[in-house]
Amino acid sequence: MSLQGVEFGQQKQGAGIITSSTPTPGGARLPLIGPAGKTSGGIAKPSQFSYSSEKQIIAQYRRMSPAFRRALSQKLKDAGYTTNVTDKYSSTVRQALLDAYSDFSAEINYLANNDPAALEANKYDLDTFLTAQSSGRGGYKGPTTIRQKVNLRPESIEATIDEIVRFYNKRGATADEIAKWSSKINAQLEKPKNFAETVYTPQGEGMQMQEITPGFQAKEYLFQQIAKTDEAKANKVFSLYNAFKRALGVE
Repeated sequence: MSLQGVEFGQQKQGAGIITSSTPTPGGARLPLIGPAGKTSGGIAKPSQFSYSSEKQIIAQYRRMSPAFRRALSQKLKDAGYTTNVTDKYSSTVRQALLDAYSDFSAEINYLANNDPAALEANKYDLDTFLTAQSSGRGGYKGPTTIRQKVNLRPESIEATIDEIVRFYNKRGATADEIAKWSSKINAQLEKPKNFAETVYTPQGEGMQMQEITPGFQAKEYLFQQIAKTDEAKANKVFSLYNAFKRALGVE
């Protein structure tokens, strides 16, 4: 998504952070008057700059739609600024945005003072600046994260439930227990925090590191949950009592 058309703050001339540079209307160059009144070449007309304060930029960022916030944060990251990609208001994105505007403003000031001809043909704003920065970097080369939802077949869930119930309660799982724990497991599988995650990080020379975080583990979940039931607790106490009697030689 392009950020074209998004203007940060009110446009004021003469003070603050430069938010855009627009060629002067009516021709790009002022003619040079040569001998005998002949004109040749010319010098670039001063571009028109728009300015905003930090307060105005931040206010506009806060008013952005979630889609534009995400697009902005992605462009900032692609251009090399340290930030996360999010559609929510973020202090990290806010600082990256201010840093980018500071760099953009400094670049326009430099061109205006040292190479004004560079500004005479096209309008420049943060969107064009970030695009140029990203192109110069060859695009974002940081980690790529892939998240995968874990799906379990009903018969696999049922077998796991029966296994854990037998471990704790020394009997098979009932139909009600299978229905109860199947529902709980499926609810856990739907939570994004339980998705499997793989992070690919470029290491240079065509190499990349892969880090894998497993998704939801049904067996571990059931071990923890069923252990809390009254029946499991009672069986644990009974097992410890029997072990104690065996140790005393009374069984």
